[in-house]
Amino acid sequence: MPNSALLSEAEFDAILSAAGLAVPDDLKPGVFAGAQQLHAIVELLRQPRTAADEPSNIFSLARSL
Repeated sequence: MPNSALLSEAEFDAILSAAGLAVPDDLKPGVFAGAQQLHAIVELLRQPRTAADEPSNIFSLARSL
């Protein structure tokens, strides 16, 4: 996971608080690890892309007679 994509524990606590969620203390390390992984994946998905990176939406079917 790149360092820029790491979610700090303070950010994690702020997100939980803003969402009105309470995670039990014994489950918090696992939920925090999952949140860090999800945050890293989201960072990868939000990178700029060019038109060449997008799939084509044009289909051509050959029809035999």
